[in-house]
Order: sequence, then C-alpha cells, then structure tokens
Amino acid sequence: MLRVFAGVIFIFLGQVKFFDSIHLGTDAIVLPRGPEGFAVYLSAIGVPFPLFNAYMVCLVEVICGALLMISPFLPQRFSTQLTRMTAFPLMVDMIVATLTVGVPNAMGHPVRVHDIAVTAQPWRLPLEVSLLVISLYLLLKPLPRFRLSPLQAFA
Repeated sequence: MLRVFAGVIFIFLGQVKFFDSIHLGTDAIVLPRGPEGFAVYLSAIGVPFPLFNAYMVCLVEVICGALLMISPFLPQRFSTQLTRMTAFPLMVDMIVATLTVGVPNAMGHPVRVHDIAVTAQPWRLPLEVSLLVISLYLLLKPLPRFRLSPLQAFA
C-alpha cells in the first residue's frame, strides 16, 4: 500500500506540473500552465537550467510514480530492482524540494516570484518530508512483507 500511496501522490504532483499550473500561495501571480510555468518557479528558487529541470521533474514524478505502483505485482527479482530504480530519483526530487522550498518556507522565507511571496504554505514541508521518508524507506527496503498477485489485489 505504501508504494501505491506514494505512486498516486507523485503521479498527481507530476501531472499538475505537466498539464496545469502549480498551486501558489497567492493569487497575485499566475504562472503559465505546464513545465514552462514550473520553470519560472524553479528559476525563482535558483535551480539551474529551469526549463530542462522542470521537464525532468515532471517526467520523474509521473513515470517513476507509475512504475512504483506496478512494482509489487512483478516477480520478486524485478520488483526489487524496479522499486529501487524508481525510489532513488523520487528521493532526490524530494531532497531538492525540501531543501529549496519546504524548509525555507517553514522558516518564514517563502519563494518570491517577481518580488511577491508565493509559497506561504504550511502543508508543504510535512508532505515533502513524508514523501522523502517513504522514498528512502522503499530504496532501503524494496520488498513488502507479503506479496499480492494482481488477482488478490482486486478481490
């Protein structure tokens, strides 16, 4: 269930960045939709090559989130490798998000876009830390205690 929970959250976060506009803490600024808008946000926090990294984050969250969700239904050897291969980039994603946005926001230093504070969002840090811990856990312990076949999962 942990893989499915994390996978759903990552897919949701990635698809919002891909097809919509990220949620800001103010209505004073509206970012463009898609990775271009997310790149504006990444540029504001000082991420190099913001457009390239915006696409990378979107792809990592959607693809790795989906693969993380299907990994428990694969044979054990493939499940272990796929879980580790998807958990690592998701963990890196959450480390960057926590250090560049979550912690500074919690300490009263929101991200500023065009000199307007846009991330006065108390929910960010707990979500980012939770996803970081889950990704780290899955990286270190990729096998569940019990395994479900696809038929058992839907019964």
